[in-house]
Amino acid sequence: MRHLPDVAPAEVEPRTAEELRMHQALQANAPRYAGAFLEQLPRARTVVLHRLLAALWREDIGEIRTSNRRVEAGEHSVLATLLGNFRPGTWSVRQFGGEIGATATLAFPIRAEHAFHNVKPGDPVLGVRAADIIAIQSPGDLVEFLAEYVPAPGWRSFTVELADTVANLALAYTRCEEQRLALRRAATELGAPDTISLAQHLAAREAPEDVMVFFERLNTEGHNLHPCGRGRLGMQPADLLRHDLESQTFTDLILVAIRRDRVESTPDEQGRDVGQLLRGEYPKLDGAVRAHFQRYQLDPADYLFVPVHPWQLVQVVYPLLAGEIAAGTVVPVLPARLAGVPTSSLRTLLTERSPAGRRLLVKTALDTLIGSTRRSISAHTTNNGPVYSRLLRQVIDREPTLVDRIVLLDELAGASYRPAAQDDKSDRRSRALSALIRRELSAYLQPAELPVPGCALPARAPVTDSTVLVELVTRYGRTRGEAELQTAGLRFAQEYAALLLPVSMILMTKYGIAVEAHLQNCIFTFVDAVPTRLVLRDWGGMRIYPPRLRRHGLSLAPRPGAVTVTDDVHVMRAKMLYTVLSNHLGEIIAHLVTRCGVDPRPVWRGIRARLAQLLTDLEADPALREDVAADRAALFAPTLPVKAFARMRLDPASGDQYVPVSNPLHEACR
Repeated sequence: MRHLPDVAPAEVEPRTAEELRMHQALQANAPRYAGAFLEQLPRARTVVLHRLLAALWREDIGEIRTSNRRVEAGEHSVLATLLGNFRPGTWSVRQFGGEIGATATLAFPIRAEHAFHNVKPGDPVLGVRAADIIAIQSPGDLVEFLAEYVPAPGWRSFTVELADTVANLALAYTRCEEQRLALRRAATELGAPDTISLAQHLAAREAPEDVMVFFERLNTEGHNLHPCGRGRLGMQPADLLRHDLESQTFTDLILVAIRRDRVESTPDEQGRDVGQLLRGEYPKLDGAVRAHFQRYQLDPADYLFVPVHPWQLVQVVYPLLAGEIAAGTVVPVLPARLAGVPTSSLRTLLTERSPAGRRLLVKTALDTLIGSTRRSISAHTTNNGPVYSRLLRQVIDREPTLVDRIVLLDELAGASYRPAAQDDKSDRRSRALSALIRRELSAYLQPAELPVPGCALPARAPVTDSTVLVELVTRYGRTRGEAELQTAGLRFAQEYAALLLPVSMILMTKYGIAVEAHLQNCIFTFVDAVPTRLVLRDWGGMRIYPPRLRRHGLSLAPRPGAVTVTDDVHVMRAKMLYTVLSNHLGEIIAHLVTRCGVDPRPVWRGIRARLAQLLTDLEADPALREDVAADRAALFAPTLPVKAFARMRLDPASGDQYVPVSNPLHEACR
């Protein structure tokens, strides 16, 4: 924290152990980034601070929202005069422990407010204790200020995660700035007026997967709502330089053999397990495996081969499974390597092109804390993924309104290590060696379709310094004959929602399947900037309520004990409501309001009307009427549940938590 008035230092210095470690690592390993990293630190601190404030507000931690009062600079009060000296406008003021001046006051300007209690804080963020005014300049400052008044067991660990996020984000900003300049030069050489044009040039000569990764690399800030969206807790700076999203080098996946009696596996529909699928697609892997096993007089047929991230192999597999490696139960095959590039999830890599021209997506275990969870993969996820892919395809194929608008990135095969004995490390051992193979995007798309991951839509567009979404809306306006950006944005939102909502509602209400269709799991395809199809990926976070599924004669035989299957309809419904409405549509609409001047009220009225019509259509089936009524009541209730990321970090033992927030669909009926 900084006490005012202070003169800002001429040179930024690291303030946390994480910032210092990153700076020292850059000086030693990538000196060209060291100075720029320091320059980007204030920006990274501010972004993470604002995201933390927004999460505290949304989740009402310390009653920061419900017990706040608004102060307008210019009011006739000492506090209003004080705040107005820093910035005019509306301020949020939360008093802790008594009257202003008696204990403490947190104050920050409000730049904007959107649906679902989505607040956009401004600067400066101030703490007031008696006559002492404190400038809160980083998330660590805010935690230090609040921890005294808002007790929680996780403040200390949360502070470490936030500091890690700031350091990682500053590095990401540094590297993306370098890449932005390179992309602008490429755009100039190609005559591309914007980032979408540049992506179209790429699409003309590369596969859709390359275009997908091009856009995902623009998602510098990570998860749109989580304060630790760029958290990589457990990875060192050198690891990030080598393996993070902005890295320009390949990450070599390494095959690790597991004795077949110590593995759980779900093969693809041709009966090929994970290793057989990869070795068949990439003959060099098969050759490396045979040569290695011949050298050590082992039979490859006795083993299943799992692709492992190199960080995971060194940091987790070697120390955790040292006994199994010594016994020959687990055999790292170091010569069997497959180059890949990270996608936005970091642990999912796009493989190099095979001799047949294919590029697969490999989801690997990465036992580091990213966002709200450690990114290892459970045996449930690896072994149920292909089962769920086949189930979802059955459902989509029988729904005429979905079959032409939805693409499923099938999870083809999965496998995980099965420990010989159960102990307190069994689950971690199982998760340490796990992987999924996902089908490539090229198998589905037409040449004219431009695939844009949802997480990239709010990202900065490097060619124009606008955003990807604004560039699309501008082009959409030309396609649809809408000259005004505001009107084009409104129509775009309507078409965008019309693509997303039917699949979400039909799957939930009719089949009891809540897909986790947040921005990170959705890829939209555009033709002339018009939303055309929706690509869904990743089934690990979805929830299935079997009673709704069984009435359609669809069987479900997942690995027992998976959290994906629930007997609580509210759990299933909350997953859809949060991911689709708040995380996804709420963020897109807020962006259109801020960047394009769109009035949110007609957008939400249109979404409510479309949802009402979908429910009415489903209600025509008498067997669905009770479920339609229950889902309608939840959809249009005064509040909706959203995932409470900050509460989950402050109480790590609590598991998933949701909090109620105001529902724009309820307000839209007024």
